[in-house]
Amino acid sequence: MPESNQSESQASNGYIEKLITTLGQRFKTHNEIMQAISNSLEEIESHLRQIAISNNPAPNYQRPLSEYPTFDWTSINATVLGEDSDGATTVEWAGQVFTRRSPLNRFSVAIWFSRCVGKDLDGNNKYIRLITFRAPAEAGPIPEKTRKGTSGHGRFGDGDRSSPFGGGK
Repeated sequence: MPESNQSESQASNGYIEKLITTLGQRFKTHNEIMQAISNSLEEIESHLRQIAISNNPAPNYQRPLSEYPTFDWTSINATVLGEDSDGATTVEWAGQVFTRRSPLNRFSVAIWFSRCVGKDLDGNNKYIRLITFRAPAEAGPIPEKTRKGTSGHGRFGDGDRSSPFGGGK
């Protein structure tokens, strides 16, 4: 019986070794497949980001000029890439880099972040803006013709200033 137990034990050990080898090979194959899937998903993500960028080039947010020095760039999902003593100089948003600009002319003061997206039909650079910081413009009076067109339609048109939907008297 001892010889029989020994040969059974050797056979059992041989079977276990084959099983371990087979499982190892299957795990290796499984890991290779998982890596290929992971690589494919990363490529899909990259393509989806490019599609998203092309469909939404930049929102051109508008903020008061006074907010620029302390602006929270994370509030618009942007990351500051560079800055100087005046504040952010370059920011990244949706995988795109936008550069600070400010006009040196007689028009209104403003700071904006833009990037070139190619050329127009005349060969001039075409830009998109991520955000513009400028002083709020003064509201002008409403022309009489427009004011008459709002008569009887609630707020401001009939003198009712208590509710945007009228009926607040």
